[in-house]
Amino acid sequence: MNEVVLIPATSYIYRVSHRTMEGDCQVDHGPRMVHLPSFRIGRYPVTNHLFQRFLSESGYCPKDEENFLKHWQNGIYPEEAAHHPVVWVSHADACAYAVWAGGRLPTDEEWQLAAGGMDKHPWPWGSAYREELCNASGNETTAVDAFPGGASPFGCMDMCGNTWEWTREVVDDGHHLFTLLRGGSSYKAQDHWHADGGPKRNDFHWKFPLLNEALNRCGTVGFRCVWEGEGT
Repeated sequence: MNEVVLIPATSYIYRVSHRTMEGDCQVDHGPRMVHLPSFRIGRYPVTNHLFQRFLSESGYCPKDEENFLKHWQNGIYPEEAAHHPVVWVSHADACAYAVWAGGRLPTDEEWQLAAGGMDKHPWPWGSAYREELCNASGNETTAVDAFPGGASPFGCMDMCGNTWEWTREVVDDGHHLFTLLRGGSSYKAQDHWHADGGPKRNDFHWKFPLLNEALNRCGTVGFRCVWEGEGT
């Protein structure tokens, strides 16, 4: 589950046409031309199993542990969830894992390219939403390889539904810090909520205010890593 795929250097018109925001968002949503050098991205989101390996080998322990890996019991993930995306990790926790792995979190532009491909598909698998190609159950997470038919044009899995994914940038809008989430989640909120959830299009992102570590950890947010250049 730690495979990577190569995204070749390219230029494309970045446009975010579907988004949910709380308050003003100091981010350029395009359309604008972006030029990206080649990079490698995780084929799958980071799993509970891989995150456990990170903890064991790095000795990482956040300063504020509230809600950290809340779904684990006594520091052990549920056996049946070994290959589910790790959740209840903050942006800072995800960055720490990425640094340990020799990489970083993807930028918003990199994530969109990896999900939509050179043809900028609105969904990872093509032009129309297909519920059977992603985890849209509204319940628990699923294994990151559970929907092979939902792969992106580059072969990235789980880029729609299952869990939201952190992106790299942290923006200060003068009131608070925020980052952008991608991909949507399995869980879809009922009634009124500031984030409705559910699978989201490749051109959708959500502004996530970074408040404190306890609130920055959610049961619906995971991540994947990016590495510079072509590598091996």
